[in-house]
Amino acid sequence: MLPVFQKIEANIDHSFYVEHMEFKYFPNPLQFHPDVELLFVIRGTGTRIVGDSVERFKPGDLILIGENVPHAWYSDEQYTQKDSSLTSEIIFVLFKKDIFGEPFWRLPESRNILELIQLSQRGIKLNGNTQLEVASFMKAISKASGFERITILFLMLEIIASKKEFQLLTSPTVQELINIRDSDRLNRVYKYAINNFHQGLSLDKAAAIANLSVPAFCRYFKKRTNKTFIRFLNEIRITHACRLLAEEELSVASICYTCGYTSVSYFIKKFKEITGNTPLTYKRGLNKKVNSL
Repeated sequence: MLPVFQKIEANIDHSFYVEHMEFKYFPNPLQFHPDVELLFVIRGTGTRIVGDSVERFKPGDLILIGENVPHAWYSDEQYTQKDSSLTSEIIFVLFKKDIFGEPFWRLPESRNILELIQLSQRGIKLNGNTQLEVASFMKAISKASGFERITILFLMLEIIASKKEFQLLTSPTVQELINIRDSDRLNRVYKYAINNFHQGLSLDKAAAIANLSVPAFCRYFKKRTNKTFIRFLNEIRITHACRLLAEEELSVASICYTCGYTSVSYFIKKFKEITGNTPLTYKRGLNKKVNSL
């Protein structure tokens, strides 16, 4: 298994790393690295964890992740099945803040980009026209060479920083809560929850996977992720419910049971707690967006 800490070096011809990759499913476990990361999903769906944020990811997503922020991408189960013909595709850029040199960040023209990089410690998801514009530049930078790569990188960062068309993913208190020793343990727990959320999950089982007693596991998980394991599990289930509401014509009760809940009223309560809407209100909002296009 890959370690949670990744040291990624650019080759001698480039000062930062750019990669256009096609693969069956996201292979990386929970990780962090001393690079700022900009990742564009071209194909693939699943669950994305950034700090204490748990969300679905889908084609078109563009995420900026700051230095040493814990993150993981888990592909949906249909991608990992042995006979699956589904594939994933991404473009990502990794760069260290110090490649530009300290004097660069003291320039007045660099202030917006510096503030953006500092803000990326909370994870940033691009929206609207900014997402579309930066996506086109991500395709361009994957084919560029020489000084053009640096020009495109600066341009993307300036666009993101100046237009501010994005949402922050994590809470302000999550700062390097996960260390190297936690990598394997938390990754096992995350994968257990993501692969089994649709059925009855046991806190005892999760604690056993982490090789801890239940009380010790509850304290450990809360300290490392800024939330309880039950809250994390509910977020996994509700993000899946949101996908079903968007993509399938199922009743609220069917979605409730598909997501691992045994009580419709409890499901509706948790859905509203996490999304701010009831499932039916959420569905109506999706329909309005589709009809307005």
